[in-house]
Amino acid sequence: MIAAHVMSMKLNSRILASFLALAASASLAACGGGGHSNAALPPSQTPTSTYNGPLADATFKITIPVPTTSSSTARRPAYVSSATSKIVFTLNSTTNPNITPSQVTAFNTSQLGTKAITLNSAQCPGTGPWTCTIPIKLPPGSDSLTVSAQDSSSNILSQQVQTLTVVAGAANAFSMTLDANAATMTITTTDGFCAGTVTVTGSQTLGTVATTPITFTATYTDPAGKAIVAPGLPLLTVNGHTDDNGGAGYTDGTTHLNVKVTQATQSFTLTQTAGTGNAAVAVSATPPASDNLVFNKTLSFTLSSGPALPASFVAAIEHTGSTTGKIDFFTVALGATDTFSAYSTPTLSDQSNDVDFPQDLLFDTNGDLLIANGGAGGGDLGNFACVPAGAISTGANFATVLTTNVDDPAFIALGSDSSVGLGNNVANSTYDFEEFVLSGTYAAAATTRDIARSGAVAAQGVVALPATAANPSGSYAVAITDGTTANSKVVIKHPDGTTVTITDPHMYDPFIAYDPANSQLVVANDGRGAGNYQLSNVQFYSVGSTPAKVKEIVLDDDGTGNSAAAPYIVSASSSGLIAVGILSDDNNAEVVLYNGTASSRAEIAAPIPYDATTTNDFSYSTFVIGNSGNTVTVVTGLRWLTGTKLMVSLEAQISNAPISGWNGLHTYDTTQTQTNTGYEPVYQNPEQPSAKQTGFQFLSSLPSAVAYKP
Repeated sequence: MIAAHVMSMKLNSRILASFLALAASASLAACGGGGHSNAALPPSQTPTSTYNGPLADATFKITIPVPTTSSSTARRPAYVSSATSKIVFTLNSTTNPNITPSQVTAFNTSQLGTKAITLNSAQCPGTGPWTCTIPIKLPPGSDSLTVSAQDSSSNILSQQVQTLTVVAGAANAFSMTLDANAATMTITTTDGFCAGTVTVTGSQTLGTVATTPITFTATYTDPAGKAIVAPGLPLLTVNGHTDDNGGAGYTDGTTHLNVKVTQATQSFTLTQTAGTGNAAVAVSATPPASDNLVFNKTLSFTLSSGPALPASFVAAIEHTGSTTGKIDFFTVALGATDTFSAYSTPTLSDQSNDVDFPQDLLFDTNGDLLIANGGAGGGDLGNFACVPAGAISTGANFATVLTTNVDDPAFIALGSDSSVGLGNNVANSTYDFEEFVLSGTYAAAATTRDIARSGAVAAQGVVALPATAANPSGSYAVAITDGTTANSKVVIKHPDGTTVTITDPHMYDPFIAYDPANSQLVVANDGRGAGNYQLSNVQFYSVGSTPAKVKEIVLDDDGTGNSAAAPYIVSASSSGLIAVGILSDDNNAEVVLYNGTASSRAEIAAPIPYDATTTNDFSYSTFVIGNSGNTVTVVTGLRWLTGTKLMVSLEAQISNAPISGWNGLHTYDTTQTQTNTGYEPVYQNPEQPSAKQTGFQFLSSLPSAVAYKP
């Protein structure tokens, strides 16, 4: 970003006088207007340690940039750090026959050495960037000169050694590019790693998919901590290569790694040509030329390549303990019968990164897995984690983990501006809702985008809203409650910090979804224990500048007004179908389905009956699932795979033991129905046909949320 020129090196003292008067008038007269005379002084007047022969006047011009932490400004012909406070000139040797090696040392002391830089002076006018003109004198001949830019602590920031041909009586004009002295080297990439920038660490394994090229960039700072820019950059070497081989790169036949290096951008591209396997990568940066700088910055890591993530890819959470869990991977072939297959990497291997209690998750558009990871207590407040698709494919233990403002996050949504919203599900958290935005990599957003806790409330769901005039890109809707109607609400949070709050007398303990087909918020209110059957309902709201309730469906499954049906989870499909998980009065689960027609929202057949009993005697002595009266069923996740096909995570267990054939992932085709056995636990009528089950995957631990990548 900087310019450093040796310019106008002329045998003309009048030019020199316009910048700095260093010589007495008598000396200038002796020079005859062109430096010192070519005639040597009489021997009696020439000290053996001092050169008194002819000198050529020269000026050295250097541009000092305005101090900045960014390297994004325009680049200039050479590197000079903004921390430069002095230039040190050293004559190494000369072909001038009138100066001896011992006189060269004395010459550096008397004529060259340190030249201070004083900004905002006549020497360096202006307010920045500053072009400073430094006068020097050199003996005619072929002069080897070291020019060193240093800071106030005498750290060499940049330097060059160059031989200058100084001709007596002629106009001498020279230019010189200083090479940067690199104190640090950082390797980053933005290709395929959580949609942001990843900083590579030593001995790290980075996962990529198939033969996807990954481009890395090397950046440097000088000893003063200033970013180094071209020219004068170090020589970048990767696995022994310094160029791109005419665009073809160099391929190692053993690991099938192709390496291309581009010095101009200080970048290199790695491609696993076989599509799978591990390859060692060794990066180094050294001085580019004979500038007498000595450094060698190195970094080694492993690039691991696996197959691209397939279509119809499922990530499923299993809770293995009260504060522990894991994530399993499956592919599912959708059809008349849906078939699950364990993925080649069956389980996420990121426990060392504290991705150990996932509660909600989803895939972004790159196939990266975004996770709301709950806290385990004892100071562990959980985190937001992003696992790149390549790490999933290869089994690499890699994740981006952030903890700012996070406290046991249980809900996650991906905004239309690629931001991420998390809902904290504990009443003592600082924030009920916080956001993370892409700024190179995911980072905590300004707190104006968060929702601070007010009272004993907690988030119960988060959805992203599509960008509209009323709700700009990056808007979210958050369901918040403290278990009362007074403090149950839905807050629409805009990226500029403004909010719109939805309240209603029939809103109680709300859960939330967004119906994209009808542009409506869907709010399922859990009325258990409220003593008012109208508080168990499903509400639909418009999401314009002034949201309004469009429809309300009361869930009163026994007709007594006791709110026996309690909704606690809700999901909407791309076609507007609504799935609501409820607990009936036997505390076992059903899934109610509503159509996508905003004017009717009629039920699609009967509810899916996970609570069916084998007898109709109101005793609930034996449930169809598990053939036991101790059966417990809970719908822990609802995820639409298509506009009409639903996946249900079902916890089905007896005394904490999963029930074979039921505990796990169920898929349903809502365009078809199936006959069900058993009886309704409330009305005691035979179970009616419900949506048809088309697939099942057993899980050995308790299932939770699922994510689906089409």
